[in-house]
Amino acid sequence: MKKILLIPVLFLLITLSVMAATHARAQDFSMGEETKGLKVKVSDDTDISFRVRLQPRIDFGDLIKSEDGKSNESEMDMYLRRIRLEIGGQLYTNLKYSLVFEGDKNGKFASSGSPTNEVKIQLANIDYKFQDAFAVRFGKAKLPYSRVSLTSSSKQLIIERPVSTEAAKKLFDDYYQSHLIVHGKAAEGILAYNLAVGDGWEPNSTITGTTTVHKSDPLYIARLELSPPGWTEKDKSDAHLGKDRHLVLGVNYAGQKGIEYKTSAFGEDRTLIGADISGHYEGFTAQFEYNTWKEKYTNPATKEKKPKGWYAQTGYFISGLNTEPVARYEVYDQDSNLSDKTEKTTTIGVNWYAKGHSFKIGLNRAHTEYEKSASGWLANDDTKDVYQVQAQLYF
Repeated sequence: MKKILLIPVLFLLITLSVMAATHARAQDFSMGEETKGLKVKVSDDTDISFRVRLQPRIDFGDLIKSEDGKSNESEMDMYLRRIRLEIGGQLYTNLKYSLVFEGDKNGKFASSGSPTNEVKIQLANIDYKFQDAFAVRFGKAKLPYSRVSLTSSSKQLIIERPVSTEAAKKLFDDYYQSHLIVHGKAAEGILAYNLAVGDGWEPNSTITGTTTVHKSDPLYIARLELSPPGWTEKDKSDAHLGKDRHLVLGVNYAGQKGIEYKTSAFGEDRTLIGADISGHYEGFTAQFEYNTWKEKYTNPATKEKKPKGWYAQTGYFISGLNTEPVARYEVYDQDSNLSDKTEKTTTIGVNWYAKGHSFKIGLNRAHTEYEKSASGWLANDDTKDVYQVQAQLYF
């Protein structure tokens, strides 16, 4: 029954696209160009800016399990996928700061119990640029690995990120954590690099099940990006809306060794290796990413765990209509050392941009197939279909 909701949603998107096309003579988007937030200049070298982002979402389809746990059941969920208050600016020449509060998944029903609806600090850091090729940042920020994860969720091509990259983000505890990073761009952006050291798994944190960490070595991360001359990317984005062009090859490594358990004499080492390539030319955009990671245990009775995953996604921005058909295919092997642990997801959809990324609406349909031993496989259901409608207001 809830699939019937697709009819008015599609009708709305088509209607808005036609309105945009008739209005496109005067401006690129029907509601004008993107907004950059409120900026207050305190002095010649000091300023502060504010931005608010809301992502109202409707999910429907196979969202819950039957009472016997053997099959999926249809349900609908209305919530705010992201609520963000972004504060940032320049404190002094070349010294920037960033503070972001989040209240994500507000009103989303939980797998058990009630939603927390927490508000917390997502980012809090300072960044000093000595020169383009050498800058230092310290504080809470994203760990510098995985292209799609490093790209802001405000500029995603598909409503949700791939399952494998979301799993990889949990490998070293919180993906948003305090760390020290040296970064920069050389040769007019042809070469970009990130070298970071952080805590990763800290003492007393729960790493798996009821196992807690006693102590660990630091977490080290390195990421390198290369672009041909004339194809550099100013800011990471999945959707460039037909503007400029870019081609970037990225590779990254992350590793933390000496993770010791609190209640036993054993521990583990964790490493991740990944590569990605992304590019766009005029309205066409495409991206591919592969990640593999390993959890190696010192207990000889515990078998090494080695997940891996990849995805390929593409879209085409239709100027005038300001719409963008999109598609992604992803494969996630939950543990390549075991059999039948793979899930495969095909996502198709369309985005409509009324004011660039400041106001847009996306519609996705994700179809997932599970192998018999994969998490998500059910005795009477080895597939899952989810429909998503999401708007973004960024002001």
